[in-house]
Amino acid sequence: MAAQKAVGSIKVAFEQTRTTPALKEAVASSGQFWRMADGRFRWELGSPATMILIFDKETVRLKEGAAASWQTLKPDDSRVRMWMKFLSGREMDAESLTKNFTLKVTQQDKTFVTVAMIPRPLLIKKYLKQLDMQIEPGGKRLLGFRIVQGDGSTLLMNFGPPEKPGADVDRLFQP
Repeated sequence: MAAQKAVGSIKVAFEQTRTTPALKEAVASSGQFWRMADGRFRWELGSPATMILIFDKETVRLKEGAAASWQTLKPDDSRVRMWMKFLSGREMDAESLTKNFTLKVTQQDKTFVTVAMIPRPLLIKKYLKQLDMQIEPGGKRLLGFRIVQGDGSTLLMNFGPPEKPGADVDRLFQP
């Protein structure tokens, strides 16, 4: 986790696959996100982006559709609370994680380590069964992230290699 925080500003492309008990087939989409060393981030889903989440260190903005208007949310809004913690790096330290999750290495080889995170609070377990992180040995790069929800739905994100963000990153944080 310390290695992740020391990465600095990055841009990462990802592939996302969502399954739910109600859908016959998984829904796949691509996206990208930028995380700045100062804690700001921008997350885009779709190509072109149909959902955008921006955090500029003070305000959370969400756009849910190409024609939708921007919504200003509180960082603890239930729609974005988990993403705020995950994408901004807040509470991504060993103490916070072990307070809220039981951590267990479930798979390990030369190219990756998989860590299962099982929620501790009983109320959360109703909605969230498990989080899995696939990390390069040494913790330098997050390769994949899977969320298993209480209803059996899953969200799988596979991340590409990190890149340096472009020169004009400030424009990314404007709605």
